[in-house]
Amino acid sequence: MSTPSLAAIAFTLMTLTSPALAATPWQSCSGPPVADAASELLPCTDRPNCVSTEHPTDERRITPPAGLTLEALREAALAEPRSEIVANGPQWFIAHFRSRLFGFVDEAHVIQRPDGQLAVRSAACSGYSDFGVNRARLLRIFTRASGGNRLE
Repeated sequence: MSTPSLAAIAFTLMTLTSPALAATPWQSCSGPPVADAASELLPCTDRPNCVSTEHPTDERRITPPAGLTLEALREAALAEPRSEIVANGPQWFIAHFRSRLFGFVDEAHVIQRPDGQLAVRSAACSGYSDFGVNRARLLRIFTRASGGNRLE
């Protein structure tokens, strides 16, 4: 029986601890922790301040147009006033948007699934209703990312 070389052990350890392979936990401002931000969106709560591609009801579901890229969405999100990317990886990002008057924070989470589909959730970090702000912002971001000025 041969003993593994130091190089083989080091390679194994690097592979097992590689950030690309490790889960990325995230503490959302609008819900419980997410075990892996690269693959899991939080469900929307019962408050009307959230929209998601995964929401079961039509009025709270949002669908990105076909053909959008993650990088185009990232750039379009950063073009929003008072926005910042607070966490990201090769196939996902989380952005915060701060309101102008009171400084309320909304959080958007975007994931590009292995099949190329985009999963998106945007929610207010506090309060009960967002008066449609998260949906309107995502629609602007989708429009900007697709190169258009407005959605038909």
